[in-house]
Amino acid sequence: MLADANHGHPRKFVSRLPKMPCMTHEPPNFSGNDPVRDEARALEASIRAIRRAQGKRNPEDFPPGSPECLAIMEEFVRDVGRVLALDISNREGDDDSHLDGAGATG
Repeated sequence: MLADANHGHPRKFVSRLPKMPCMTHEPPNFSGNDPVRDEARALEASIRAIRRAQGKRNPEDFPPGSPECLAIMEEFVRDVGRVLALDISNREGDDDSHLDGAGATG
């Protein structure tokens, strides 16, 4: 606490920064039916289940903001990146992934 020079009463420091949601806390509340968000949530749930099956821990297994939680969050993000890289490499070799539809010849 900071002392008020005029009155000798302590003052509390109040942050004016917005509170940011953390992966281990309440997720932001998005309204509507967004298929990309639904796919991202399914990917997240799949990776959590796979990590659990492999005996790995997830961020919610640790106190929020702890060094362990932050380390596991980094591992989790790397796992997401690996899955996305695999998905992209699989799609590049698949004729059905062409932006105009089934294969370049249609």
